[in-house]
Amino acid sequence: MFRNVIVVMLSAGAVVAGVMLYLLWQHQPLPEKALVYPQPRNLSEFKLLDQDSAVRSRADLMDKWTLAFVGYTFCPDICPLTLAKLAGVRDELAVSVDKPLQIWFISVDPQRDTPQQLKQYVDYFKQPALSGLTAGHDQLFPFVRELGLMYAMSSTTEQDYLVDHSASVVLINPQGQVAAIFKPDMLPGEVPLVNREQLLSDFPLVLNQLQNQ
Repeated sequence: MFRNVIVVMLSAGAVVAGVMLYLLWQHQPLPEKALVYPQPRNLSEFKLLDQDSAVRSRADLMDKWTLAFVGYTFCPDICPLTLAKLAGVRDELAVSVDKPLQIWFISVDPQRDTPQQLKQYVDYFKQPALSGLTAGHDQLFPFVRELGLMYAMSSTTEQDYLVDHSASVVLINPQGQVAAIFKPDMLPGEVPLVNREQLLSDFPLVLNQLQNQ
């Protein structure tokens, strides 16, 4: 009889502990400026050319975390400011993950952004984990679309043209899947940019959500 009582008490205790853990998980803080996809999204195979003229593919995403951002080197504001922030916080973010963290700057302006131009550009940020990549639009467009980002080329024949593109930063997991997206601040009259402090705050919360999927 006594043994049965102990078994019942232990079972009840396990149920209570489980309920408490569930409630704690339900009340965990959520990232403020990031969206975690309920199901990570697979990327199709692709081929990009980096700043050293080396071919990069989906295999280069495996066993690494990747922050991906699209833009172009002639961008007057969003790109240099965003890349400066990513390059600056990369080492702080890297301590939160157990695999290498790399940054991919994907130029959607292959006409002007040759590997040589990309190398000169990314070298300025002095961040070894930062790579500049590009390709023809036949590769770029579907790849950027699968990232959940966008770009639109100008139809002008002028050499000094602008390219519309997303200002969000995508997080790709070590399985080569799009896992989350960090959104920029959208303030009237200001350049849309990912907030540095918000990124540092949201990053561990995003990882926590991914671990609990």
